[in-house]
Amino acid sequence: MRARRWLPLLLLAACSYFQDTAESEANIIRPGNFKAGSGVIQSVSVLTNANKANPRPVPGRRRPDPNLYRLALNMDSDGFQTVDVDNGNFSAGEAVELTNDGRVVRVSGTSLNRAFGH
Repeated sequence: MRARRWLPLLLLAACSYFQDTAESEANIIRPGNFKAGSGVIQSVSVLTNANKANPRPVPGRRRPDPNLYRLALNMDSDGFQTVDVDNGNFSAGEAVELTNDGRVVRVSGTSLNRAFGH
């Protein structure tokens, strides 16, 4: 009976686990055009067929994503900014960190916060 109480929480935690780090981070396109820091994603827009850096498809492999994704961010210290990234695994409401080396990294725990409505 006690195990039944914990089962929904364990299933929810399993949904927020990433085995591949590529699922929890993205590369910023044109990395000189942003300020590093932490913030919250306000919206995600698709830039259709804008990913010119992707190589041509290799037979037998998954087709590369032809799109880029524009993240509108409310930064903790610097106001508002947008960045274009090569990974569409982000959604509004998630906390992220923009690193000095040109990556957007999901801050752990925000998937659970979103599920509980916080």
